[in-house]
Amino acid sequence: NIKGSYKIEYHPDGPEGEPIEIDFTPPWPRISMVEEIEKKLNKKLNRNFASEESRKELEEVCEKLKLECPPPLTSARLLDKLCGHFIEDHIVNPTFITEHPQI
Repeated sequence: NIKGSYKIEYHPDGPEGEPIEIDFTPPWPRISMVEEIEKKLNKKLNRNFASEESRKELEEVCEKLKLECPPPLTSARLLDKLCGHFIEDHIVNPTFITEHPQI
């Protein structure tokens, strides 16, 4: 950046708010989407995401966590909601979320 560093300060709550340091230093971490969701849930998921059983399991997980997912409640939408809850909402530095399942 202009300051000669890969690290910058970001003020999400305005200039008077607490700064967050964002580190753009390569290489950026890679997180496997389903593995990270399973780790956070402390549970293995049915990975046949095209099946109705898997879709119901994902729906039950979202209900237990009180995550609202607008219809249609497909496996893809439910996984995306869980990814947002467990992964995306906690990332500050650049990170690759990998191994998105093809459904």
